[in-house]
Amino acid sequence: MTKAPSIAIVGGGLAGLATAAALAQFGFEAEIFEGAQSLGEIGAGINVSPQAIQVLRAIGLGDKITAAANVAPGVLTRDMHSGAPLDYRDQTSAVARFGAPLCTFHRADLLDALARDIVPGHVHLDHRLIGLEERRSRVELSFANGVRHGAELLIAADGVHSLVRRTLYGHDDPTYTGQMVWRALLPGGDVPADVLEPSGHIQWLGSGRHFYGYYLRGRDVVNIVTQEDTDQWVEEGWSIPGDSDEMRESFPNPEPRLGALLSAVTQCSKWGLFTRPLTDNWGRDRIQLIGDAAHAMLPNAGQGAAQAFEDAYILARWLAAMPRDPAEATKNFRRVRIPRVHGIQRRASAIVRTKHDYDPQARSASRAKIDAVDAMAWIWGYDPVSAWDKLPTAPAVD
Repeated sequence: MTKAPSIAIVGGGLAGLATAAALAQFGFEAEIFEGAQSLGEIGAGINVSPQAIQVLRAIGLGDKITAAANVAPGVLTRDMHSGAPLDYRDQTSAVARFGAPLCTFHRADLLDALARDIVPGHVHLDHRLIGLEERRSRVELSFANGVRHGAELLIAADGVHSLVRRTLYGHDDPTYTGQMVWRALLPGGDVPADVLEPSGHIQWLGSGRHFYGYYLRGRDVVNIVTQEDTDQWVEEGWSIPGDSDEMRESFPNPEPRLGALLSAVTQCSKWGLFTRPLTDNWGRDRIQLIGDAAHAMLPNAGQGAAQAFEDAYILARWLAAMPRDPAEATKNFRRVRIPRVHGIQRRASAIVRTKHDYDPQARSASRAKIDAVDAMAWIWGYDPVSAWDKLPTAPAVD
């Protein structure tokens, strides 16, 4: 029997836990090192598209994610000021067309599903990475609590501000996009029933901004996420406290349903959106970056977590195929992943402009359809489970 390499994962968020679960499906054990004192995600909604749901099923999480997911029949887009319906993205055929539905989750519920079957002794909390040393056959990790750990393969899932990435490549010099995001969670009972009719998932478009509201945990929670162009610089980060009155002022003259949703907000967070260069710098030799550490992207295609889940499965498959040579396995992983992810990063950057250039006086039927099912088919129709070792097809529109 071939000896499996010792594996360390830095980062206990969605990307790191999904990778540990995927590795376990193929007989690998990984030690997970998380800097926080507990596993947890910022309380917010998250979309997981069909191809990534297939990954979660393939790593044995089908029942758990079914229990935690909301599956909306579609997304209705309205004009932000008049309330006029502009487009309806029908998602009822997603299972037949793509093999799985588009699901929404509370991040904490999804993290819990990923963590539930991981051996507790393999998760090391309060281990903040402060340094690493590359050696010929292993990587030595140093943590702030004085612990040192060596592994034959390091998987860096430590997010957009990855210390592993910075150690390998220096700073990325992120560029502020001139866009910012507001987020809020509301008790479902505080939102009038007609606000999110008929599908439970509504998008509002206005000039230079858009606004999503949708249910989580059945109808117990309403998730709000917005994006707007701004001439003000806004700090990068998930949990920067925002002012709910300032949030409301960002959406003047809302139609009544949107106004009711905004009036229910008492707490919110905000952050600026930053882009980083598209790069092939995803790792080398016995160090592999995944998720935001490798390919942070704008949220407009709804693919941040989905691409981390694709990473997790495909990396596990390559390691299973080449267990004696993790460096060559990760090289092959990068070869098949980088072209697809770069295409998705470009798509995510392009989508927002079509939304924010919306003109309520225009009569173009395509003005609200940039995220329609056909427009997303190249992303959603990919099958990472059967095509893990193949170069992906190019997007129809880049």
